[in-house]
Amino acid sequence: MRKQLFTVGAVLLLSAAFATAQSTPPASRPNDESQPATAFNPSLIGTWRSAADQMKLTDDFEKSVWGADASSVRTTELVVRQSGEATLKITKSVVDARGRALPASTWVEEAQLQIGAGRDGVATRVEHDAKVVSAVRLFPDDKDYRWPLDGLRVKVVTFRDGNGSTIELRYDTPEGRGSFWETLRRQSGGRGAARK
Repeated sequence: MRKQLFTVGAVLLLSAAFATAQSTPPASRPNDESQPATAFNPSLIGTWRSAADQMKLTDDFEKSVWGADASSVRTTELVVRQSGEATLKITKSVVDARGRALPASTWVEEAQLQIGAGRDGVATRVEHDAKVVSAVRLFPDDKDYRWPLDGLRVKVVTFRDGNGSTIELRYDTPEGRGSFWETLRRQSGGRGAARK
């Protein structure tokens, strides 16, 4: 009886040890946030642009400054290089009824990014690490004006089931005002499909 208990105990200990050895350590499990799903995806390399986002000004003060038929226009451009370094440029201006930019109405927010690994998000989303290295607000009409945008955050998202011609970009300003989601389209001459 003692021999049978010893044998059963030894089998259980060996089974437990074997199961522990076969399990994946927590640090290397695919769903662990500390581990990147992939490295920088070279299919992101290229130039991506949004369509112009135009909205008629309705605020009384804005209409008094820019005119009753004026609209604000925003365009977004992301240029990704082979190193994963990228330049993001947001251009905003006010245009008249004919679509002409009004004097002193244009400003540019430009950020230098380092795009890294992609991680699985909700459904088919792949969220790419996007570190803001530096960011500044500029006014083309005043070459000496440079306003640092400390605290700017950017997200870059692709889709595993997409055709690689679009990406989503989330732009969160330090003050919160002016934050937006935007769809960017690959410009001609770009690399292959932007997939994981």
